[in-house]
Amino acid sequence: MLTNIYVIDYVLKDLDGSKPQLDRIFGTEPLWIHPDMTPGQSIVATYYQLPGNGEMMHALGMFQEGGDSIRVAHDRLFLIGIMCDDIDTTMAEISGRGLAFLHDEPRRYAVGESNSLGTLNGVEIFVARHIPGGDKIGREMMFTKDGSSDFGDETQGGLFRGVMGLDFAVADLDAALATFRAVLGVDSADTTARTAAPGVRSGHFPAPGGGRGLREVGFFALDGSGEKSPLADRISGFLAKHGDGIFRMNLLVTDIAAMRALLASRGIVLPQDEPVLADICGTDLRYVVDSQ
Repeated sequence: MLTNIYVIDYVLKDLDGSKPQLDRIFGTEPLWIHPDMTPGQSIVATYYQLPGNGEMMHALGMFQEGGDSIRVAHDRLFLIGIMCDDIDTTMAEISGRGLAFLHDEPRRYAVGESNSLGTLNGVEIFVARHIPGGDKIGREMMFTKDGSSDFGDETQGGLFRGVMGLDFAVADLDAALATFRAVLGVDSADTTARTAAPGVRSGHFPAPGGGRGLREVGFFALDGSGEKSPLADRISGFLAKHGDGIFRMNLLVTDIAAMRALLASRGIVLPQDEPVLADICGTDLRYVVDSQ
């Protein structure tokens, strides 16, 4: 059974060049992985830790293009890591719903075992299970560039609660929903009325974890009517540049006005009309307040 979405990874053309802006947005120093985390591979990666002490959504990964990392035309979010309670049983469940894993058997890595469903709608879906104590072992392999384990306050003074949702832009909504119904093992809800954007259809899945950590995964597509709206324009532009993929990440905060002021103090301007930072490493960051 899938238990939670644990990590989201980007691949960047220029990690060092992107870092100052990302530091200001997330308010912390990122942690760099020790080479022993990926033995035998040439990978440069850093992780911004998220609120919750790794119990649900753990971190946002930033991989430098090159070495054994993938090559991309533009910065983009390329991987979603999903944890499960039993990798063999979970592989059998998902395979039984018509999807194929890349490997017949799970692959071992530093803190557990994993397998991949490959790239689905523009994003690799990586399923993993940590060995007992794996979270602690992983944290012990991650440090800031100065060698410290003190990366700062990931809650940004209590304002930032974590990633609430991920939104895909897709060319074929029905096909994408069918694919991720097989991945997640649950039905989606038609959220077109909730989205309320001319020219756009949408559907959402509850994320694994029962509402803790990341809550939902959304899929958005043009409805073929040709009607115009800012969201329809964004989806059209994203698909033209990237093809299917995640165009928006929803960041949960306790107070948007306070977060706007905090970001402004770091030189990051959050618009007044809609609290969205556009095209940050290929993905829009939308700040939302808990409605539950």
